[in-house]
Amino acid sequence: MKKGRMIALLLAAGLTLGLTGCGTPQQEVTGGGSAAGSAGGGSEKGTIVFSTKTITNNEFQRVMVEECQKAVESAGFKFELTLSGDELTVSKQVENIENAINRGVDGIVVAPMDGNAIIPALQKAKAANIPVIIADAAVTEGNEDLYVTYIGSDNYKIGYEAGQQMIKKIGEGKVCTVRGASGAMGGELRAQGFQEAIEAQDKVKLVNQQAGNWLSDVAMQVTENMLSSDPDMKGIFLCSDGMLSGVISGVQNKNLNPSDLAIISVDGNKSALDSIKAGDCYGCVAQYPGVIGQKSGEIMTSILSGDSKAEDYEKYIDSGYFFINPDNTDEAEAVVF
Repeated sequence: MKKGRMIALLLAAGLTLGLTGCGTPQQEVTGGGSAAGSAGGGSEKGTIVFSTKTITNNEFQRVMVEECQKAVESAGFKFELTLSGDELTVSKQVENIENAINRGVDGIVVAPMDGNAIIPALQKAKAANIPVIIADAAVTEGNEDLYVTYIGSDNYKIGYEAGQQMIKKIGEGKVCTVRGASGAMGGELRAQGFQEAIEAQDKVKLVNQQAGNWLSDVAMQVTENMLSSDPDMKGIFLCSDGMLSGVISGVQNKNLNPSDLAIISVDGNKSALDSIKAGDCYGCVAQYPGVIGQKSGEIMTSILSGDSKAEDYEKYIDSGYFFINPDNTDEAEAVVF
């Protein structure tokens, strides 16, 4: 994406986020049931479904969904949201997508919970000639023919950036990783990028990695476990802000001060920024969920309206990221969600 276009999208996302409330989008289908009344005004040109895990206690997903909804409804389409219910019910997401296909929806935007398990559902969408856009997290390589484009941050680069920032901060010592859920490609790539950045030098050592499953309570437990094994840990990398409060609690439960460790997270939640200001977290590689959602809705409605074709788009659109640390918290205020 050209720099000017990215800046325009970021500005647009920032302006609309200021108008967005904290409630659930009005058009919601859970578990593939029937939709609530339409939230959009004017004539409806078709139905676009957004499939993700949950927007409860997940600000990233909520913002992404809301910005997609705005783009879809402003173009005169009906927006439906299907939720799997929690962070791990991958089979429910597959079921929800298959239900949407069977109902004959016009387009599907998917934030995949598992980049491999979702493939059969995407194959069914292709067979039904329903365009699919992948948002936020990639699917397994080799399946590019199943979707129009994938819009999201480069999760490998995010992890690598976190690794470089960790090395810069601590200089030497032991670090560990609180991973996401197994099979979630975004988290897997972040963990891989971090690991390879650490392995590119020899002063900082990655000594442990455990899955936090995107859940705060699980992240707390695995943090305690890893600190019990290595109480002299100098840094912790975690693959999402949703686990940050658990990681901080886990450190405190081991009678350690979070400010004495370099804790680096990913996403860009307001809560992460608050933790950086409080000294409980060193940094966060922030993303732009509003840009991902907005662009997903714009491209899908453009294709369905006949204004563009699927082949007009690159298979990957990078939504960007930036690193928040104690030196740029004022700047970060305008971007966090």
